[in-house]
Amino acid sequence: MFLYDALMQIFRSLLKPFAPTFLRLTSLLVWAVVAYSAVVFALQWGGGVPFDAVVAGSEQKQVLPEVDVLAVSKAFGAAPVQSASSSLASRFVLVGVMDGGPSQGVALISADGKPAKPYRVGQTVSEGLVLVATGPKKAELGPQLGAPATLQMELPLKK
Repeated sequence: MFLYDALMQIFRSLLKPFAPTFLRLTSLLVWAVVAYSAVVFALQWGGGVPFDAVVAGSEQKQVLPEVDVLAVSKAFGAAPVQSASSSLASRFVLVGVMDGGPSQGVALISADGKPAKPYRVGQTVSEGLVLVATGPKKAELGPQLGAPATLQMELPLKK
């Protein structure tokens, strides 16, 4: 019992200078909790917009206007991409793409109905076709790196 009393006396003497600061901080914390509770109660009691209505309103999709990509690209002076034969275009399907800049992209391409494989820019996809470039939701194949694209693939639209 003597040891306990001695330790408590030492503990009290060490905390004595900090007692006013501790009381002030505790009081501040209690009043902050009271203020927060009052604000939450007032907002709920005020009869604002129900939470379900806010969630339901966020599910509405924004309809974007149709853009003629060919006309816009001509207006900016882009050279038209030479369209590949329909047999070449039907062989490849773009499944996914990660655009990492001019020479750091990766495309997930399915060739001839096989499972998709990842290809880096500059890597050979099929005989005579190399992944030339990637972009947002698109990948371009060409005969060699630095050459103009002969096949431009875009991600299919989600249904």
